[in-house]
Amino acid sequence: MEKTKKWFWIGLKTSITLLCFYFLYDQFQSQNIFFDDLVIPRYFVPILSLQFFLMILNWYLEILRWKISVNVVEGISFKQAVIDVLGGLTMNWILPFTTGDFIARIVSKKDKYQTSAAILLNRAIMLSLTLVIGVYGVSWLLEDQFDWYYVLGSLMLVLFVLTAIYKVLPKKINSYFKGLEKQILLRILGISVGRYMVFFLQFIILLKLFNLDLSIELLAAGIGWIFFVRSSIPSLLGGLGLRETSALIFFKDTVNDLGTIVFPVFILWLLNTALPSIIGAIMLWKLKSHNSMDSHNIA
Repeated sequence: MEKTKKWFWIGLKTSITLLCFYFLYDQFQSQNIFFDDLVIPRYFVPILSLQFFLMILNWYLEILRWKISVNVVEGISFKQAVIDVLGGLTMNWILPFTTGDFIARIVSKKDKYQTSAAILLNRAIMLSLTLVIGVYGVSWLLEDQFDWYYVLGSLMLVLFVLTAIYKVLPKKINSYFKGLEKQILLRILGISVGRYMVFFLQFIILLKLFNLDLSIELLAAGIGWIFFVRSSIPSLLGGLGLRETSALIFFKDTVNDLGTIVFPVFILWLLNTALPSIIGAIMLWKLKSHNSMDSHNIA
């Protein structure tokens, strides 16, 4: 049964990824657009250097947030937090619905229930931000405008769902939240918002660099839509193809050259997902090799 479920999710993610690639190919072929024709902006290299710095800041904030969250349960080193976060990012390429991230973060911890609560807290915060900002993007996509009642409605929905989940949590998990100090919670919230701001800054800088005529409001809405789609739909390769497809769906009627949308999104995938995933894979491989050597020496 477990093998059937595993292959089902792999098949689903593969199908979605292939459909996204076909959609991108079809769009580019129908408009005779090729990356060879893409004009690279003058300040692309220094901007790329800035993006690399923001990528480091992005994952530093995530690692710091995880370390603070799990230190409520048991103390971990910064190195272990790096392995947990980047190793989980690597495992998410195969396992469905970010279960790879869950396994990587929980496997080395003594109290699985309390650690699960720390993971739940982190995910709830990020998913809430994604939902609220995603609603902002969806409202633009559907009506070419934005009304604040969409955000207010989504905030109310988020609070209702989080309250309902909290009430049905097992006591062993609930105890984490009861013992969580307000100051620590505020730090976690602050880091989460800061990380989202880094996300947004990365996207806006690159998209604006290639599309100077697009407004910041429209770019922000498109980014919210991309985040929402990426978090809602499973895919392979860390979302490669899905991000570009969602960006194309949102911006295709507002830009003349589709490459100016797809190329920046692809660059951010390389920086924010592919590169950290490779680092995470190397760290997991070294950890596995080290553990194998230790087991061999004991034997």
